[in-house]
Amino acid sequence: MGSPSDRQLERHIRQSAKDSTHVVYTTHARTRMRQRHVNDPMVLEVLRLGSFPQPPEPDMKHPGLLCRMQRFVAGVQVAVVVYVEYPATDLVVVTVIDVKKD
Repeated sequence: MGSPSDRQLERHIRQSAKDSTHVVYTTHARTRMRQRHVNDPMVLEVLRLGSFPQPPEPDMKHPGLLCRMQRFVAGVQVAVVVYVEYPATDLVVVTVIDVKKD
């Protein structure tokens, strides 16, 4: 099986995020969420309805990809970086960014 296209990855992330039990948050992501006043429902909306502003990048330490999903949610342009090992359904939220402030 070859590498998935960006559109396939986008679809995969959206589908996986429909079930919130597939979304795991790192400690770093939780810290950034508190600092940037972003809550779980906002992150899930970005993952379920957002899009890639840039292509996914390989993770240097692990075999998967780092994908940045972005969407305007609750008056804030939010980006969520998730680690994905396609085709596994688990998504690891690595960090959360308030695009206008960072």
